[in-house]
Amino acid sequence: MKKEILQNMASYFDHSIVKADATKKEIIQFCEEAKKYGFATVAIDTSYVDLVRENLKGSNVKICSNSGYPLGANTTDVKVYETRRCAEMGVDELDTVMNIGYFMDGDYDYVIADLKAIVDEFKSHGEDKVVKVIIETAIIGNERIKQAVECAVAAGADFVKTSSGYGGGGAKLEDVIAMTKAADGRIQVKASGGIRTLEDAYKYIDAGAVRLGGTGGVRITEAANTELERNYSV
Repeated sequence: MKKEILQNMASYFDHSIVKADATKKEIIQFCEEAKKYGFATVAIDTSYVDLVRENLKGSNVKICSNSGYPLGANTTDVKVYETRRCAEMGVDELDTVMNIGYFMDGDYDYVIADLKAIVDEFKSHGEDKVVKVIIETAIIGNERIKQAVECAVAAGADFVKTSSGYGGGGAKLEDVIAMTKAADGRIQVKASGGIRTLEDAYKYIDAGAVRLGGTGGVRITEAANTELERNYSV
């Protein structure tokens, strides 16, 4: 099992560059790395979608962008518009942040309706479109993870994701374990943030994550390749 994970390590990664000072040069470099290693997606903010689409042309790497990011506090109609524009620009996978404040208030009906509007809009442009709901585990706490997962499932999302990178912390192993347990095969799990080493990546995958996010994909994939050569070469 570990050999198979090592062989496919790159395919677990969304190669993410979502920061205020990202430059075109950096984003193009991320595209080149994604093509070289075979990452699942390049994740960028919406103003760079056209640039990424041009630089990923002819590859199997998908485009990931966002709606209601990073706070999740926009009105639903604004999120739906962002979602529609992403789909029109050729985005394959969408990250969206659930409305954390409404969730903490216990207004789960609002949270679900908000997310469902986004999911329905994105998938109206193709059933192969993928939506990941960010639940900000560092904010909501481990004890609320089950309810957050239920909201994402009820909305029809494909993934539940730990963190945006702007919500006070990244993935923790105990949170991913709780997400996987709550998901119970109904929705996939993504761990994002703070995944810096091959051992980190393996622990999260072993805990149930089928997608990883962050900037460490190159380093971790190279470490996986080194371990394959050292321990599994004929």
